[in-house]
Amino acid sequence: MPSSAPSTAHGAVTVTPAQNGTTIHVALGQQVIAEMFPYPAQPKSSDPAVLQPGISPMVIACRPPGTACVEPPMSFTAHEPGTAQITAHRDMCGEARRCVPPTDWTDFRVTIVVG
Repeated sequence: MPSSAPSTAHGAVTVTPAQNGTTIHVALGQQVIAEMFPYPAQPKSSDPAVLQPGISPMVIACRPPGTACVEPPMSFTAHEPGTAQITAHRDMCGEARRCVPPTDWTDFRVTIVVG
């Protein structure tokens, strides 16, 4: 499984579908932003005590019209030391088009280590 370099203690870390299968190290209190996830694959925390979900806007962007819609960024805060995953799942990969692995991802998982 690929792994990213540890992040710095300052600023937010951005996670996109391109990081699927990776491990990211963050500092306590650091924010993790999950963005560019196609609708309806809303990212979730596997352990909200470690990686606490924040409040995200409720706007789904479909630009230009007729293209894939993207969820608004979802924020998480590294709340306590430990390990949690940001997960997402989708079945549809376009208007009336089911996802076809391995070309399309259906399950997303990135491991966040807070320490």
